[in-house]
Amino acid sequence: MKRAKINYLEKKRLELLNLSIDSVIKYGWNDSLFEKISIHKKINYNELITLFPDGYKDMLKLSLDYINDQLENQISQYDFKRQPVHKRIRKIIISKINLMNKKKKFYRRTYYFLLIPINYKLLTTNLYKSVDLIWYIAGDNSTDFNFYSKRVILSGVYSSVILHFLNNDNMFETEKKLDDNLLKVSKIPLIKKNLLSFFKIFRSYSI
Repeated sequence: MKRAKINYLEKKRLELLNLSIDSVIKYGWNDSLFEKISIHKKINYNELITLFPDGYKDMLKLSLDYINDQLENQISQYDFKRQPVHKRIRKIIISKINLMNKKKKFYRRTYYFLLIPINYKLLTTNLYKSVDLIWYIAGDNSTDFNFYSKRVILSGVYSSVILHFLNNDNMFETEKKLDDNLLKVSKIPLIKKNLLSFFKIFRSYSI
């Protein structure tokens, strides 16, 4: 699951992403974003296009993948194999929220953009990647239908908590909501009906 060592090209892309965060917060993700970044950050427009050939959506995807990479690297420092699964998942989600909190305005802007109906596929793909990574880090070894049912159920827990976090600054309340929602995870073995349609959706977007 971990990426190989970041090469020069990836470092440059991350450098431009970090330089562009203020512009994203101010102007949002849109077709004119690179022009604004070029003007206000004095970055060569052609360099932006070369490193992000699909435009701002390439940069957006990089930002979402990068925070998942940061999360995986951070959690790799912990040894929680003896902890119950729900406590592992709690630790992982709280760790991601803390990472996002460092650039909260940026991620709020990004997730609100993803909620626009036209971005449904991008939102669903990112959601699947996020919950899949959480289960992977937590040591999930399930196969077949259990593999997908766990991810479908956790996606509801995860998305609800992330939206709560983005909409308020009370971390205690966010953690409480996470704790309440994680009760659903304990019911995963019992919930198997009516998930076939979700199974098909998540499988199609994971390819």
